[in-house]
Amino acid sequence: MTPRLARVGLRGFLRGWLRHPVIVSKLVITRVKTDPVRVAQAAAEVMPPRLRPVVGSVAWPLARKVRRVAGHISMRRARGPLREAKVLFDGGRITEAFDTLRPHDRWAFIKRRMAFYEAEVAALKPNPIPPGPKVEIGPRVPNRVLHCVTNALPYTQAGYTVRTHRIVTAQKAAGLDPHVVTSWGWPMLQGHTDVEPFEEIDGIPYHRLLPHGEFPKNSYGRLLRGADDVTALVEQLRPAVLHAATDHRNGNVAMAVRQRTGTPFVYEVRGFLEETWASRDPARVGTDRHRMQRETEANLMRSADAVVTLAETMANEIVERGVPRERIFLAPNAVNDELLTAEYDGAAFRRAYGIADDEVVVGSVSSIVGYEGFGVLLDAAAVLRDRGVPIRVLLVGDGAERENLLAQVKRLGLGDRAILPGRVGPEEALQAQASLDIFVCPRLDLRVTRLVTPLKPVEAMALGKPVVLSDLPALAELLGGSEAGLLVKPGDPEALADALAELREDPKRRAEMGEAGRAEVAAKRTWSRIAETYRNVYQFVTES
Repeated sequence: MTPRLARVGLRGFLRGWLRHPVIVSKLVITRVKTDPVRVAQAAAEVMPPRLRPVVGSVAWPLARKVRRVAGHISMRRARGPLREAKVLFDGGRITEAFDTLRPHDRWAFIKRRMAFYEAEVAALKPNPIPPGPKVEIGPRVPNRVLHCVTNALPYTQAGYTVRTHRIVTAQKAAGLDPHVVTSWGWPMLQGHTDVEPFEEIDGIPYHRLLPHGEFPKNSYGRLLRGADDVTALVEQLRPAVLHAATDHRNGNVAMAVRQRTGTPFVYEVRGFLEETWASRDPARVGTDRHRMQRETEANLMRSADAVVTLAETMANEIVERGVPRERIFLAPNAVNDELLTAEYDGAAFRRAYGIADDEVVVGSVSSIVGYEGFGVLLDAAAVLRDRGVPIRVLLVGDGAERENLLAQVKRLGLGDRAILPGRVGPEEALQAQASLDIFVCPRLDLRVTRLVTPLKPVEAMALGKPVVLSDLPALAELLGGSEAGLLVKPGDPEALADALAELREDPKRRAEMGEAGRAEVAAKRTWSRIAETYRNVYQFVTES
């Protein structure tokens, strides 16, 4: 199937199955026939409301699949500079990608690829959005905050979106007036064509900047549209503060809106983009993209009226990037106060996966990605098996590394000693946490893991679970000097096996560690406490 045939096939599907003449005329007028996803988008725009779920459930997902297949076919058939440049560009070697294409720029398709890359690079640069006209804002609504985020519940369930929602619900409970706006085009560009531009979730207003009119083909175009649409939203809502969470796309939009409307801008650093990106491949370190991502993020940190981050390790890194310490505030990963006294049916979760009540279960509930180091945990389980120490490993979640872990389970001959159920819902995830006897966070020793603290160990501590963590600065900080857990050498299955065996044989110590962890969280890491930190941040930027 060629890309052209794939596109023709989708157009035929839309015309023949939907049988809506207005759609066909719209497709012709907008000339979207070159891209099946844009075909589906145009169909959704003109379709009667009662039929839009058809595009959302069938046509749009099919269009995205067709485009992926067509793209893979196109790249397999591509020869010479086009394919070489894509490998270089995706690997962060941007200058080399352009050097590869430039000798062939007499060809229209090469020019198009270069133009696309130039726009993507423009979105990566510091201060990418040109100054816009000043906009007069009426009297600000006291305590109103507009949070600019990449994605959000209910369409994306991840640590980032959960943190956002817990922040805003805690702020609302503390008397603030939070609103949330997601990045331009989300979640429609991810296939949710029936999404509405506004929704309240648990009493929190969520605004969505949905596509309309001409559709930007690159990140830079979407950045410009985002700045315009958020400016219009600020005119409407009149917030006292803009609060953007990483990455730089949200930050640059918020900074542009500050320039246009005079609204103070807080930048929340939840991670270091370039380090997370580089953690997937060591060859990426030091590339053009790695350096550009670092500089544009650092520029936002220096330019913001205040910076919020998750841990002292991260604050120290931000100081290294040129931000005075007095402009940095800590809002660590936290839990709802109710979690400290909540009870979840971990026994039912165990039964569902054939785990007996008297078995000792170790593991995690997490995104399954390489830097989490779960392969080390599986190796440690094999060590314990060979020593005759019975344990069960439970790793709940999904991600790019899951298939590799399943293959490792088979290779090590662990059988049902290791259970990887995949993704579960939020409530079931807490049940899974409750089913564990020992929570393990065996992160690898990488720059990103030394700096950034995860949320899941905090949840485990709140539920009274002892934790075993890699001995990395960001993870050691979670313990706060308490006796809530053990630190082990990262990447060392033998050391991890020793720690697990030690705790397995001492249920009294496990209980004491669990209580110490619960006390540590209650003292420092509840959202009601963090909401007061945010109030102080907003007061700082509005009175400065």
